[in-house]
Order: sequence, then structure tokens, then C-alpha cells
Amino acid sequence: MSPPESSPSDGSDLTSSEITQTLEEVSVDSAHSRNWLFWLQPLTAAILFVLLLAGGLHSSVADTGSVSVADREVDVLNWMYWLSLLFIAVVLGPAVWAGRERVRTVGTQLRSRPFVLLAGIYAVALLFAGTAASLLRSEPTVEPIYSLQPPVWSEISHAYVPRCAGSFSDEYCQGTLSNPLGTNSGGEDMVAVALYGLNTTLQVAVTASVIAATLGIIVGTAAGYYGNRIDELLMRYVDMQRALPAFFVYILLMLVFNRSYELLILVFGLLSWGGIARLVRSEVAQLRVEPFIRAAELSGARPGYIIVRHILPTAAHTIITAVALLFAKFAVYEAALAFLALTDPSVTSLGNEIARAIGRETADLLVGGPTVTFDWWQVPWVVYVPTFVLASLVFVVSVLGDALAEMLSPRS
Repeated sequence: MSPPESSPSDGSDLTSSEITQTLEEVSVDSAHSRNWLFWLQPLTAAILFVLLLAGGLHSSVADTGSVSVADREVDVLNWMYWLSLLFIAVVLGPAVWAGRERVRTVGTQLRSRPFVLLAGIYAVALLFAGTAASLLRSEPTVEPIYSLQPPVWSEISHAYVPRCAGSFSDEYCQGTLSNPLGTNSGGEDMVAVALYGLNTTLQVAVTASVIAATLGIIVGTAAGYYGNRIDELLMRYVDMQRALPAFFVYILLMLVFNRSYELLILVFGLLSWGGIARLVRSEVAQLRVEPFIRAAELSGARPGYIIVRHILPTAAHTIITAVALLFAKFAVYEAALAFLALTDPSVTSLGNEIARAIGRETADLLVGGPTVTFDWWQVPWVVYVPTFVLASLVFVVSVLGDALAEMLSPRS
């Protein structure tokens, strides 16, 4: 009896060697894909960071507040701000998505801490209102004839107002809903002034924080992880940099270039990252000898992968605290320098508004404007509104930064 004839192969069955070869090819392709995706994020972030610095440098050197992009004039300060927001999204977006469970845990903890949750909601509201101010609302309109109008719940003697937008009651001008927070000495609506002033503060604080935090994290991580000569070289540079205050550098550069917010951002962003670099370096140096980092190194993981996937997420609580303090510091710096007339007085900002309200004669003379002659104690809203916006912004950012750092700490 002859053996049965074997059926011809239809290609559906593979030998063991073919299966092994196929798996190796898939593994190689997958590794190339992961490698390409791994470098796509830092490459995109680097391009955005270079464009951010280039925009500020061009504006400072060319002494212009706008740049031509696709035959359209774009405000450089807005350009830098939106690039900073996009940079943050590129850097943090994938990390937040990969750590969804951790984000849910933080959200659960926030619900159990109503004060911190309220601070977070208020901070998001300020960020949205300040960012959308220039898109959804026109700039404050100067109407001197309606200067010093009172808020809707208040009144003021007719002697202080050239014309009352509301009604008179016993020779007192009543506030109206058309100007719910009143007007300033130029007749500008205080709501619009507060929103545009907040917009300027956010533009300066966010953009300068992105520059300083990026440089500080990169330098601190490199020094803490590699150590030895790299650590020594980088930390000695940090010491020299911190010996040169950004404030004096900005004053000196004002003698060469015109004073501007773009110059302020570049100087403070490029010269204020020494503190965060030292904090990150100390944290990374401690994590460097942890068993899970040693295990990752012994498994053959690359330094870049270890830093991005293991070290930085673990050190997130330290970085968040440092960045929150940096943001608050830059917001106060912007207001202080504007108050001293060391920024562009023609730009609506919280510092400029506070200075005008309490009678800054020097800055008004610099731009050829009138000096302030009224007593702000009689019209306190012209000071309280911008001061409250600035103080509340700094307060909630500090509270939120401390709370998030505590929730993300590995010791929690």
C-alpha cells in the first residue's frame, strides 16, 4: 500500500525558522518605530524652543513688536506666549496621557481637599480669561470724560467725575452695569484693564518660566545623572550666573536696546534658572543610586530613556514646586518693573495700572501723558482691582504648586 500523497503547501504553514525570522523582523520594525517616536517629542520641543528664543531676540534687536509671518503682522509677545503654551502641551501631553492612572489619583485627592480644588479652578479661570482677553475683547478705550466712574455697588461725589455714566443721588454718582468695576483716570473700563493686564502678566510669566525651567531642568538633570566633571563644570557655571543678577543685566541692556517685554523675558528667562537647576540636580543625584534606576541600567536601557521615563516623573514633585515659585516670581517681577517704568508704559499691564493709580509722575512724563492728580484713597477701586488680580494669581499658583508637589511625592 503506497503512502498518502502530501498536499501541496498553500503558504499558510511556516517552518520554525521562518517564524523566528518573522518575529525578529517585527521586533526590529517595532524597535525602529519606538525609537522614532521617542525622539519625535524632544525634537518638536527643541524646534518650538528655538523659535521662541528667536522671536524674542529678533524683537529686541530690531526694536519692533511685530514680525511678518505669511504676509501677516504678528505681535511678537503673543507669538512667544502661544509658542510657550504649545511647548508645554508637547512636553507634558504624552506624560499626562501615559500617567492617566496617576492623574486620576491626583483628581481624587483634589476632591477631598476643597480649598486646593477651589484654588485650581480659580487658577484655570484666570489662565483662560487672561489668554482669551486679546481674542474675545477689544482693548480698553480711553474716554476721559467718563473717568473715575464708581463700581456698580458704589458711589462717588460728583466733584471727582467730569460726567456721570449712571444717575445722581444726593450729588453722588452711582455705578452702572456698563462698568461693573468702575473706570480709571483715563475712563478705561476696569474689567478690560484687569483682563488685558492679566494677559500681559501671563505672557511674561509663562514665557519666561518656560525658558528658565527648560534650561534649569536640562542642566540639573545632566549634572545630577552624569556627575563627575560634567557636574562640576555645570555647577560652576551656575554659580557664576547667579552672581550676575538678571535685574542689572536688564538695566544695562536697556541702554543698548529699547525697553520691551520681549527683552525682559529673554534676560530673566536666560539668567534665572540657576536655582531650579540646583534643586533638580540634587533630586536626580539621589535618584541616580536608587535600586530601580540601577535595575533599568543593568537591563540595557539608554540614559535618555531612563531620564525621561523614570527619573523626571519621580522628581516631578520637586520640579512642580520650583516652577510654581518661578512663575510667581516672574509675575511679581513684571509688575515691579512696570511700576518702576522699566517696561513699555504704553502696554496695559497690572504694574502700569497700579503705578498710574497711585500717582506715578515719572513714567507718565516719559510717554508724554498727563500726571495723576487725584487722591486714590477716594477712588480705591483703581488700585484694588489690578492689585487683587495680581495677588490672587500669585497666591493660587503657589498653593496649587505646593499641593500638587505633595500629592505627587513618592513619599505620599
